[in-house]
Amino acid sequence: MPHNADPPTAACSDGAADDVYAELERQRRRNADLERTIVQMTRSVRDLEAFSWEISHDLKAPLMGISGYAQLLAHLDVGWPRPAEFDEFIAEITQGADRMARLVDDVLAYSTVRGAPLRMTTIDLGALVDDVVADRAAEAALLSGQPTPHITRDALPAVHGDHGMLRRLFENLLGNALKYVRPGETARVHVSAQADNDGAVRIEVTDAGVGIPEGQHEAIFGELHRAHPDAYEGTGLGLAICRRIAQRLGGSIGADPRFRGGARVWFTLAAAPADDGSAGAGTVPVAAEVAA
Repeated sequence: MPHNADPPTAACSDGAADDVYAELERQRRRNADLERTIVQMTRSVRDLEAFSWEISHDLKAPLMGISGYAQLLAHLDVGWPRPAEFDEFIAEITQGADRMARLVDDVLAYSTVRGAPLRMTTIDLGALVDDVVADRAAEAALLSGQPTPHITRDALPAVHGDHGMLRRLFENLLGNALKYVRPGETARVHVSAQADNDGAVRIEVTDAGVGIPEGQHEAIFGELHRAHPDAYEGTGLGLAICRRIAQRLGGSIGADPRFRGGARVWFTLAAAPADDGSAGAGTVPVAAEVAA
């Protein structure tokens, strides 16, 4: 009876093992390349943040000089009557320097938010909003001829986040809500919050202003996007900064396209730990109003 040769099982197994080892080696090299790319990109981002910080501070010095000399010119004795359009030119210089200063501040904030160290703690959201509102009240008192804005809030829960970043987030959102109103109308803003079962809190800032143009509810969070460029001043970075802050704090942000009669911007944060002793929703005032 003829002897049959054994099937080449061992040879096949060796070939399959070689293929696996080769694929693993290719995957290892791809991972190594990816790690090097990540390191290079991280270094580039840090270099860009450092450059933004330096250039922003370098720009502030001449801007302060321009503003200072404009103030000196405003009080300069140039005889009477003053030359035609003298005061108007000074006002234009001052306003231009102020706009540039705001742009520098926003560029600096936008470039540094992503890499800034976080100091996470439990935050009394109601107290923080009241503090920002008080600052807005002081600013409103300095603006003659402007209707006194009306800002209310619900009882707000404590959240887990970075106090400085969260304050900047509210300053930008409340600032927008107070700015985008029709001429002569009173700005009306309401801040509310609702906790869900997943340990997150959804905060909403609702206003009765001019609203967001149709189709721009996502675009307004992009860099240098301005929804009303001809009617209202701005740098186009405020909401982009808000998005970066919300993402750094582990949340998200958006604008409700279904809301009518103004604008409603929402963002989410982690709720404070349940065993934390901070003030909860029932321990803060129900409303806070800006008063001149």
